[in-house]
Amino acid sequence: MNKSHDYDKILTRLTTILQRLYSGETLSVTELAEEFNVSTKTIQRDFNERLIRFPIEKTGRRWRMQQGFGIEKIQDIDNLLTLQILETIAGSIGKGFEARSKALLGKLKNATQLPIQSYLPIEDITSHAALFSLLESAITSSTALRFNYHEKPRLVHPYRIVNFDGYWYLLGFEPKSGLVKKFYIKEIRGAEPTEHSFIPDPKLKERLEGALNAWFDPNCEPFELHLLAKRAIVKYLERRPLSPSQHLIARHANGDIEVVIKATSVPEAVELLKTWLPDLIVLAPTFVKEAYEKTLSLALRRENGHDAV
Repeated sequence: MNKSHDYDKILTRLTTILQRLYSGETLSVTELAEEFNVSTKTIQRDFNERLIRFPIEKTGRRWRMQQGFGIEKIQDIDNLLTLQILETIAGSIGKGFEARSKALLGKLKNATQLPIQSYLPIEDITSHAALFSLLESAITSSTALRFNYHEKPRLVHPYRIVNFDGYWYLLGFEPKSGLVKKFYIKEIRGAEPTEHSFIPDPKLKERLEGALNAWFDPNCEPFELHLLAKRAIVKYLERRPLSPSQHLIARHANGDIEVVIKATSVPEAVELLKTWLPDLIVLAPTFVKEAYEKTLSLALRRENGHDAV
């Protein structure tokens, strides 16, 4: 079996599975797990999460492409765009990774040149691929890790690798402090697995999935953020929600909408709001509205050449 870097393995596995599905094969989770030397849980995650946007379906204990989606149908724009994004991510991760993935992605795209270019500023992690492999293995097996971070020894229960604004982080629970922390992966030193396993907290896993950006605080109970979205951005929020927790509560005659999402901290909320200036307005809670207005006021003072008061 190819012993290439872990993220190389993931992309290779996914593209190989897709290629076989589009070619008309029906695939078994157990057989794929044995073929790729991973757990059946990993393969199930491939189908249920990583490949969820593709027209696949489960029939009995096997997976297949839905009827009418053979290899000749791969030119569907949603699938092509997904493959283009995968290719862009591969290039961002590192040149070596990009070269190894391009041939497989090329086969899936069926040699079609797309008029699409995705710009995803993801930092190059080629030099840290071994660390990524170790971290994912520990997360999958729920194994505690030891490493040094900012010149301090840490014992951490790893939960998830995430990318915020192009930068890679490990989210993990630190038993000593009793807190969930974000660790910038490129600053982790001397990581090694321990002999101790842990039982993941399902509530914590759910909370981590709702993170809006790097400013989220997994140690705080989420609060509701009531927002007014102006008509100019409504179509974008309908295409891609601000958060998995987003739900519509009102639609106004002028085209504006009101939505509610969950946030864990004021900085997390403010950072999201800044992205949609001036078309996303805070209705509640008051403490977020005030913090946002203070941030805007400070920005205007500095823009006009005045120091903060």
